[in-house]
Amino acid sequence: MRLADLMGARVLEPTGAEIGHVSDVRLVEHPAPGDISGATVLQIEGLVVATRRRTQLVAYDHRPVEGPWPLARLARKAAHRARWAPWDRIASHHLPERLGEPATIHLRCPLKELPLITDVHHQWAP
Repeated sequence: MRLADLMGARVLEPTGAEIGHVSDVRLVEHPAPGDISGATVLQIEGLVVATRRRTQLVAYDHRPVEGPWPLARLARKAAHRARWAPWDRIASHHLPERLGEPATIHLRCPLKELPLITDVHHQWAP
């Protein structure tokens, strides 16, 4: 899987209802298994699901913005509906059938069970 395959992917609830798109992918760095040289691997921690197309264009839905105040206000407004989908809540992901179309992500749970991004991004290291 390529990161580009996830960005912009359509996100569907278990019922098949489209709820938004992937606007960000959070990766976490871990030590490589069995490697003592200090090598690391990246693992997907989860996806930011934007419920509006404009949120992706603003691109501030994935971490808090403190200032300047106009930018911080815009970022809060853009992120107020974005949701956090931990990777264990992803049932499946499918590549697009045609070039130029978005991939599809199927969730294991409905949108209302995903936390708001504003409730979780304070836990992330800068």
